[in-house]
Order: sequence, then structure tokens, then C-alpha cells
Amino acid sequence: MTTTRAAALFDRLAAVYDEVLPFFTGFAEQHLEWLAPTPGARVLDLGAGRGALTGAALARGCEVTAVDVAPGMVERIAAQYPGVRAARVMDAQRLDFPDASFDLVCAGFVIHLLDDPAAAAREVRRVLAPGGVFSFSVPGAVADAPEWAFYSALFREFEPLITPGQGRLGRPLDGRPLLAGAGFTGIGEHAVEQRLPVPDADTFWNWALSHGSRAFIDALPPRPRAEFEARVRAELAAMDPIVLASGAHLWRGTAPLLGSF
Repeated sequence: MTTTRAAALFDRLAAVYDEVLPFFTGFAEQHLEWLAPTPGARVLDLGAGRGALTGAALARGCEVTAVDVAPGMVERIAAQYPGVRAARVMDAQRLDFPDASFDLVCAGFVIHLLDDPAAAAREVRRVLAPGGVFSFSVPGAVADAPEWAFYSALFREFEPLITPGQGRLGRPLDGRPLLAGAGFTGIGEHAVEQRLPVPDADTFWNWALSHGSRAFIDALPPRPRAEFEARVRAELAAMDPIVLASGAHLWRGTAPLLGSF
């Protein structure tokens, strides 16, 4: 199961997740800027990781609860963000909260990793107050960065060498039907991107091993894995400077008000 594999991987990576480059932190700041929650809003950070969205919401004066399926992530959130209301180990598809507990539920790069995103969306709607917002991010395209086309091409080239059921954790996800199917209204979307300076090839490779792409790399047999790394490093050697260009797609939907149809 994708969710079970993801939980085990992210628990193992908790100590280095978002530490090599501020990848998730940068996207979280853009995400919260788009949502613009009001101070005092009750926020649930769903699949919180190391707390990128938690930190951004706390900085805006929100009351934040953070949950993640990986105990190592939750432990570090509690230590890093003493202002968090609660940090708990929890499955996003089965939320242990009463109905109407939150004004905003946000999720950074997690919904597309779940076995049943629709179940998670229904749970989110249940724990949202009427008029509350559910917003999540998924990987997206980036404009004007042809030098990075090689990276996704390498993943496609090497994927047939991986045992079925291993490798990539996520899958493409269209937010509109997911949100509409769970009964959300006022559905909106927003594309964002960031460009992060990378000091050298070692830093980039350490970053690749510090988040979800580690599942793909670890699933490669030894010789193809070595070739994959060598070809990544060869491409990076031609970049001066190395600037990681990446994109995300943000989605949001509103829980209907009581009595609305």
C-alpha cells in the first residue's frame, strides 16, 4: 500500500526532511500567502511532515494542530514548534477529531500519496466548520526551465527497472473532481513555483535522498542506481550556477454553509 510505504519512508527520513534545501518551507509560505488565513483561525496541518505549513500558519497567528502518519515527523514538530496546539500521529484518511473542529485544513504534497484521497477529502469536510476551507498542494510544472527536463526524463527511463509496486509513491491527482466529489464548493486553483540555489551536486543528491524521491532511488537495483546518480551529477556539472526550478499546483474548496445546496 502506498500510504504504508510512505509512512515508513518518511519516518526514516524525519531527521533530514526539508533540512538540506528549504523546498517544502518555500512552497508552504506561498501556499499560506494565497490562503491568507485570519489570526486565530483553527488550522489543521494534514500530513504535516516537518511542519512547513504549521510554521507558516503559526507566523500568521493561527491556532495550529498538526498530524502526520510518521511518528518521527510528529516528534520533531512538537519540539520545533512549541506554539502548536497539538501534534499527533494520525492517518489523514481516518481523522480522530469531532465534526466542525477547524476553519482551515491544509496539506502540503501529501494528498496524492494516499491510497484513498477521496476518503481523506470526505474526512476533511467532516472536520471543517461550515464555510471552512480545504486546500492542498501537488507537484506542478515550472515554466522556462528546460535545463531540468533531464530529471523527469531520467525517472521515466529508469522506472521499468523497478519492481512493480515499488518506486514512486505518488500519482497524478486532479484536485477539481476530488473536491467536487466530497461536496466542496467555490473550487479554485493557483500555480506557484520557486527557484532554489543549490551549492553543489553533493547537496542536490543529498536533497534527492531526503524526501519522497528516495523511494524511487532506493528501489533501483545497485548498478542502475549508480548510473542514475552518475547521470544526474553529469547534468548538474553543466549548470553554473545550479538553481533548482520546481513548481506546485495549489487547490482549495469551501465546505458548504448549513442549509446550502
